[in-house]
Amino acid sequence: MSSSDLVADPLDDSLGDAAGDTASTEGTSARERAQRKIIKAARTAMATRGLETTVDDVAEIAGISRRTVFRHFGTREHLLARALRAGLESYGSNLPLHREGEAVDQWLRRLLGVVHGINEGNGRIYWEITALQTQLDGELRDAAGARREARVRFVGKVTEKLWSLSGGEGEIPAWLSDTVAVHLSAFTTQSLRLDFDRSPEEIAEMSTEVLLSAAATAVAATRPAV
Repeated sequence: MSSSDLVADPLDDSLGDAAGDTASTEGTSARERAQRKIIKAARTAMATRGLETTVDDVAEIAGISRRTVFRHFGTREHLLARALRAGLESYGSNLPLHREGEAVDQWLRRLLGVVHGINEGNGRIYWEITALQTQLDGELRDAAGARREARVRFVGKVTEKLWSLSGGEGEIPAWLSDTVAVHLSAFTTQSLRLDFDRSPEEIAEMSTEVLLSAAATAVAATRPAV
């Protein structure tokens, strides 16, 4: 696997112009800039209020009227779904690649530091849509499904890279993939932040040690006894 394979796949063309605050504003129209401002405000509101975010919340953060929000997005559901998809695209574009010759522990620390930092910034919304996915409808359900698919791809790629860099050969144990999934999860970030007052850096360090140990155990189990 090449290092470029480690970045989460772009979702699809349905993202449209909802690229969020990471996209360049050069060459964009006033309408596009306004939409990006509104989407950024929606992501900020959703980090603290989750699915309880209202159009009034977004309008207040953006410094515009709720009528302007509705003019650009039509419905609250459409706005929140666009903001969710923009957040997924931003997540994928900010993940660090493995550098040629970089040791597995150094790569993991960099990657997990970014992941848990982003998870903390995303706040309530991403673990909420995971927990409530079966209860969602319409565009929000579709956005939650896209999040799940992107996460499965990302976990798979991280696991493959960890396995390879650790000297693993052949089929990757399912339990190792599950362990990687747990330590990339926003649930892990939020649980350790809220219950144990751990910083993203501390969580990343713990996750690095666990994953290194897990990979070493998995690789050792595939080698014949001496």
